[in-house]
Amino acid sequence: MRTRTWAIVITINVVISAVVMLTVLLIWDRMAVSPPPSPTTMPVSTHVPTEQAISSPLPTSTEPLMATLGSEFTSEPVQYTVQSGDTLGAIAQSYGVSLEALMAANNIVNPNLLQVGQTLVIPVAPQAPPAVEPASDVTAEPAGATPPLDNVLAAQAPTLTPSGPTLIEIGQVLGAGDLNREVLVIRNGGGSVDLEGWTLSDADGNVFTFPKITLFADVQMRVHSAPGRSTPSDLYWGRDAPAWNVGEIITLRDQDDNVVDTYIVP
Repeated sequence: MRTRTWAIVITINVVISAVVMLTVLLIWDRMAVSPPPSPTTMPVSTHVPTEQAISSPLPTSTEPLMATLGSEFTSEPVQYTVQSGDTLGAIAQSYGVSLEALMAANNIVNPNLLQVGQTLVIPVAPQAPPAVEPASDVTAEPAGATPPLDNVLAAQAPTLTPSGPTLIEIGQVLGAGDLNREVLVIRNGGGSVDLEGWTLSDADGNVFTFPKITLFADVQMRVHSAPGRSTPSDLYWGRDAPAWNVGEIITLRDQDDNVVDTYIVP
């Protein structure tokens, strides 16, 4: 009896195991055959921005544009930082203002006391240099050539206010024999003077003639032998070779060819 019962139990277990195995195989087969689900398509916006949204309207006011322009288009005062060798008189002349106005704008009592790096307020905006019409008998300069000194500095000379006798002298010569470094310094220890027609010369026939320019009292001016753009404090001769040699004598003469000073190059 027991043997028969165990036989029945074993048979039932075998049948159940077979059914479960068939079920698993059937599910596996369906999963392998079924195609993978299609990916979900994200909705795409078909909204097209209007013309107003694409382009921003241009500002109608010109104030932002004017704010970016240089000081030469405004009437506001400008500032200048004092450089080595600058003098108050030369700065005033370069900006076309009087020495008194420049001193008053900066509360300066002694015009000789300037510090390198000091910021000065120029009471008026800088003026563009006047156009110089070339003479009919002058050959046009090629492009890139250094303009003549007379064309660069031909401006209205201010009315001279003498502060004492004229005392012009050659202060020193730096870099003699080196074109790019050769500089001759002229000093004025007396009253203001118009240097137009004055000359610097040596025994070798090198002659530099000063253009129409004023040298104020207690001011120095530098004469560079090399080419460059002249300013009220720095004149450029425009030579292609140095002018001064060590040991030679340089003579400073006025417009009437009178000897004003001599200097031996060290």
